[in-house]
Amino acid sequence: MTIRGIADAEQLTELTKILDDYCEHAGIKGDHPARERLARRIMSLFNHGIVDPEAINWALDSSAQGWQAEAV
Repeated sequence: MTIRGIADAEQLTELTKILDDYCEHAGIKGDHPARERLARRIMSLFNHGIVDPEAINWALDSSAQGWQAEAV
């Protein structure tokens, strides 16, 4: 069991994959500010107990208006 808010190595690898895949699909480059914002959002979701990749992607899609302006 992990402490809330702390990802172990395996979880961090999975969260990074979710971020990479989401950014690739959305056309967000590695150094773009929107990528960092998405990473913070993913960690926030994780800290609130949302760990399923599909649930994380759904949550990112549902809050996309905030970062999409940055992605242009």
